[in-house]
Amino acid sequence: MDKEQVYLQPAFLLHQRSYQNTSAIIDVFTRDFGRFSLVAKGVKRKKSPLKSVLQSFQPLVLSWVRRSELGVLTAAELQKPLIRLDHETLYSGLYLNELISRVLPPFDTVPELFLSYNEAIFALHGNLSPAVVLRVFERALLKSLGYEIQLRYEADSDKTIEANKYYCYQPEQGFREIATDENNALYFKGEHLIAFADNQFDKAETRQTAHRLTHMSLSRLLGDKPLESRKLYKAFKAINP
Repeated sequence: MDKEQVYLQPAFLLHQRSYQNTSAIIDVFTRDFGRFSLVAKGVKRKKSPLKSVLQSFQPLVLSWVRRSELGVLTAAELQKPLIRLDHETLYSGLYLNELISRVLPPFDTVPELFLSYNEAIFALHGNLSPAVVLRVFERALLKSLGYEIQLRYEADSDKTIEANKYYCYQPEQGFREIATDENNALYFKGEHLIAFADNQFDKAETRQTAHRLTHMSLSRLLGDKPLESRKLYKAFKAINP
């Protein structure tokens, strides 16, 4: 590929791993270039100015040079004051990073998803309900990947979802009205679908509906390999019930 030189691109660090003795390979999510990896040379040296900058969940501006799939970081700056995530919000942030790393293809340009991620991180920092923040982001992620959950209309129809009716969800197709309210993992009440569409999560039933829907949709993309962030969260909850 031709030489690519980029300056001051908004980005977030998703993950980093050691590379050779003093460097690291960083996985980044950028506004205009999507997700990819860079070599951060010398970042592990004690006096490296990059060490305190290259942290997860921090809004960054990055510069790099790339002649192949793996580029080289040339500069990094913090864009805003430090974001602090801890306890449950920390594990929620790790989950967001792992989701992006697992399901977003490298170099896919999705500025709207970058904005959704930015909003999610600041919402977690602002102590909004992690469960609500995650559901909103998961829905945005699915939409960016072409798997939007259509919550306002029945499948293959312009017939709107009605609050007092029940619907069966068929992945990749949508919702179809049913004449029962029996307990079934694929059955949903219209009231809760509409509330999810409007990001109104006051009722526990709406939060449960949102979780069931996004979990079903994402499971098909994630495959059988468990998410490490879920394992870490379960371990955290086991000692912090």
